[in-house]
Amino acid sequence: MRTLLTAAVLLCALIAGVNCLLCEKCFSVGTTTCSGIYRLCPADVTRCVQGLENTTIGNETYLAAFKDCGTPSRRTTCGKILSFRTSVSVVRISRTCCNSDYCNGGDIQAPIVDESPNGYKCTDCFTDQSADACTTEKEILCTGQEKECVAVSGTVAIPGEAVNEYSVSGCVTKNFCGKRAFNLHGIQLLKHDLKCSPAIKV
Repeated sequence: MRTLLTAAVLLCALIAGVNCLLCEKCFSVGTTTCSGIYRLCPADVTRCVQGLENTTIGNETYLAAFKDCGTPSRRTTCGKILSFRTSVSVVRISRTCCNSDYCNGGDIQAPIVDESPNGYKCTDCFTDQSADACTTEKEILCTGQEKECVAVSGTVAIPGEAVNEYSVSGCVTKNFCGKRAFNLHGIQLLKHDLKCSPAIKV
């Protein structure tokens, strides 16, 4: 297998004039790790990626692990954590990147999450009964790098469960709202409306 991959890299170099990167590709639900095949990335990809998605809704936790070729558009999310939090739910996605062949193999590294209050707050709302926008006067204190507020409403697919309508609002990290560079892996937003705004100083 390694011989075939080496031949593919040489072919890529001959055709595109560059060395194409070899990255492990896999996806697994319900676990913090995955393993799969190595694939030849497109010529414009310079990083391999690995990451974890950890979602808690009420008392239920949903895990997803992923490895793949990176994409140029998501380069700014390397080494960062997406944190989206309400009083009922938490979504955290971590993504680390590396830039050599086979570098995203092995165990996925889970970063330490900063959960200390940061002096900001947002409107807090969660309903799994409707895709209509939340209306509430409740508030939630933001933590770590959560310095924006987000409101999301629409249809959501959670692994192992039926598609359902949700409407939520809470604190989120700025890197999610700014470039929309984070994508969800385990939980899928099928049809949604997303609005972000600066968090309010406490």
